[in-house]
Amino acid sequence: MSKINRTYLLSFLFTLHIALSAYINSTFLLKIISEKYVGILYTVSSILTLVLLAKSVNLLKHFGNRRFILISLLINMASLVGMITSKNAYVISASFVSLITTNTLVYLSIDIFIEHFGNPLTIGKTRGMYLMIVNLAYMLCPLVTSFLITKEGGYKIIYIISFIATMIMTLGLVFTVRKFEDRSYTKTPFLQTYKYLRENHHMFAITMINFLLQFFFALMVIYTPIYLFEHIGLSWDQIGVIFTIMLAPFVIFGFPIGILIDKYHVKKRTLLAVGIIIMSISTFFISYITSTSIALWAFILFMTRTGAAVVEATSEIYFFTHVREEDAYLLSIFRDMNPVAYIAAPIISTIIFIFLPLKFLFAILGIISLLGLYYIPHLKHNHDYGIPN
Repeated sequence: MSKINRTYLLSFLFTLHIALSAYINSTFLLKIISEKYVGILYTVSSILTLVLLAKSVNLLKHFGNRRFILISLLINMASLVGMITSKNAYVISASFVSLITTNTLVYLSIDIFIEHFGNPLTIGKTRGMYLMIVNLAYMLCPLVTSFLITKEGGYKIIYIISFIATMIMTLGLVFTVRKFEDRSYTKTPFLQTYKYLRENHHMFAITMINFLLQFFFALMVIYTPIYLFEHIGLSWDQIGVIFTIMLAPFVIFGFPIGILIDKYHVKKRTLLAVGIIIMSISTFFISYITSTSIALWAFILFMTRTGAAVVEATSEIYFFTHVREEDAYLLSIFRDMNPVAYIAAPIISTIIFIFLPLKFLFAILGIISLLGLYYIPHLKHNHDYGIPN
C-alpha cells in the first residue's frame, strides 16, 4: 500500500472517532451545563486551538510532524478517558476542551502528510479522494450513534468506541509511518502573513469562503441536533437516519469534483457559486419546516450538505494548489477558520436568541452564507505558491 493510501486509511480511522461523537457532544454537555452555556465551552476550545495553531510552526520545527501528531493523539485519548470515566463537570469540561483542540491539531498534521505524499500534479484528485474517505466516516456514524445513544450509558459507549478508533489510528501511524523527513517549515510573523493575505486577494478570498463554510458547520453541528431533538420532537433513531442521508453528499461529490477540476478543467469559481447558492437557500428554508416527516428533513438537510460539499471540496482544492507543505503557517491560518468560526458562531447565536427563537437561526445562517458570493470574483486560476521569501 502506498504512503498516500496509508494516510487515507489513518485519516478514516481518526474521523470515525470524531464523527461518532460530533452530533452528540452538545446534548452530552447539556447533562452538566445549561443549553445557553454549551456554546461558551465550544468558544473556549476554539480560543485554545487558535493559540496552539499560532504556535504550530514552532511546534512542528521542534517535534517534527510525526512526533507532533503522536503527542496530539495521546492527549486526545487522555481527553476521551476523562469524558468516559469522570462524573465531575469541571473534569468533563476540561476533557472536552482538550479533545476539540487536539482534533484540529491532528488534522493539521494530516494535511501535511497529504501534501507530502500526494502527487502535486493531481491535487484535485488527491484532495477529493481524501475528502471522500473522511466524509465516508461521517456518513457511516450517525446510524451507529443513534442506535447506541438509546441504550443505557449510550454516551459513554460512544466515547469508548471513539477511544478505540483513535488508539488503532495511533498504532497504525507508529507502524506504517516509521520515518518522515520534515521540510523546513516557514516561520512567518503574523503581520507579514496578514500583509500577504491582504496583498494576495485571492488567498484572502478563499480563506474567507472557508470561514463562512466553517461558520455554517459550527452552527449546524451545535444546534441542528438540539433543534431536531428538543424542538421538533424527533427521536434519536429518526435523527440517525436523517443525518446519514444528510452527510451522503460529502461522500458523493468530493472525488468527482476533484476529477472535474483536474481532468475537465471546470472553473472553481463556478462550482463555488453553485455550492454557496444551494447551501444558502436550503438552509434558509429550515426555519419554516415544522413537520416531523423524516423524508422531508432528510431531503432539506441533504440539500444543505450538497451545497456545503461542493464548497468544501472546491475551496480545499483551490487552497492547496496555491500552497506548499512547508508553508505551515499559511496552512494554520486556513485551519484557523474552524476555531474562529466556533468562537463567532456561539456569540452570534447568543445575540440572535435574545431577539428570536432558535428556529430563525437557520434563516439568518442562510443569508450569512450568501456572503461567500462576494469573494468569488477575487479568485484566480494560476498557481502562486506560499508566502514569498
